[in-house]
Amino acid sequence: MKDYRVAFFDIDGTLVDNQLPHHLSFLERIPESAKQALKQLKENNIEPVIASGRHHQVIDDFASTLGVDSIISSNGNCVHYQGKMIHQNIMSPTLVSELLEHLHERQIECLIETPYNLFCYDTNKYMGQQIAKENILKTDDPLPENIVQLLVPWNESIDYQLEQDSILIAEKVAPVAASIHLKNGTKADGIQKICKTMNISVNQALAFGDEENDFTMFDTVGFPVAMGNATPALKEKAAHITASVSDDGIWKACVDLGLITK
Repeated sequence: MKDYRVAFFDIDGTLVDNQLPHHLSFLERIPESAKQALKQLKENNIEPVIASGRHHQVIDDFASTLGVDSIISSNGNCVHYQGKMIHQNIMSPTLVSELLEHLHERQIECLIETPYNLFCYDTNKYMGQQIAKENILKTDDPLPENIVQLLVPWNESIDYQLEQDSILIAEKVAPVAASIHLKNGTKADGIQKICKTMNISVNQALAFGDEENDFTMFDTVGFPVAMGNATPALKEKAAHITASVSDDGIWKACVDLGLITK
């Protein structure tokens, strides 16, 4: 194998088995074999990075237990390398205000993400388990600073009605959630930021994924790996297709590719 130095992992459907009951924590839904694979990668001087549309706070809660401190969160709009934030892609207050009004008119609730906090309005029917009491806003409260994206419900019938030429994009990030963020904020951008910080080429990077929001990762790294449970479109972009997450797909790929040993 080539001199791979970093491996990027999506969460839902890649590291985490979404077929297991969702009352279980992320950590409880990660196969033991995947946990061991991440540990061995780090021992072999391959930096494991979690790359997700989810919020940094949500990821960091379990990533540290896995020994992972490099994280691309909020779809690449917030990037940490070895515990230090190296990039954030901030939406302007005017843009956020217009977007909130746009969603309100369409009766679409949202959570507001900054690099280190999640906020919502007290009118929300869904508050989110991660929302601290002090982060529940009244409608006339000022906006939080450094907003990177809004998290919204997702299903096949919801139309966010963003203009085609909008600088914003809506991306599915979890089975029942999507995020709305700046188009120039992508996992690919996060990958490039981390590779630059490591002083390596993106060709020395691998990526593991299963969903449409992993397209940009697959187009960027030197070696993209699709899970057995990945969408057909993502499998077409893969250099290697492994087993499903529930069938030790991460471990099997790392062994098959010579990144770790049994």
